[in-house]
Amino acid sequence: MKRRFDETDRHLIARLQENARIPIAALARDVGLSRSAVQERLERLEKSQTIMGYTVQLGDEARPVLLAEVMIQLEQKQSAGVVGALQKIPNCIRCLAISGEFDLIAEIAADTPEELDTVLDRIGGLLGIKRTSSSIILSTKFDRR
Repeated sequence: MKRRFDETDRHLIARLQENARIPIAALARDVGLSRSAVQERLERLEKSQTIMGYTVQLGDEARPVLLAEVMIQLEQKQSAGVVGALQKIPNCIRCLAISGEFDLIAEIAADTPEELDTVLDRIGGLLGIKRTSSSIILSTKFDRR
């Protein structure tokens, strides 16, 4: 069962999503609580695994040039082996299980078209994959993650 959050929790989470390095004092001012009260709330959110960590968002200079989504259709009962093999490919930055005609979506990052082609060939050759279909991501219109 999902935990319910009050408006203060939601505001703290939203501010941290904007800037995970915002000082506790600034968060406290934003929500009208003491620093210790904000610190306690953040500790509770971390302990409940609502906040799983703090991250860095890369700017354009550090991002890979190409991103692609690879739709993967599996042979029957091959999910665990394929997911394990995908985890070993450094260019595979995310893998999602989906419903429908395809079973998985793998997000692939590459710096050149040649590198992307090599990775796509490697994925297509994995044991347990029946078929793939890939698309290069042209732009991100928005991302709420």
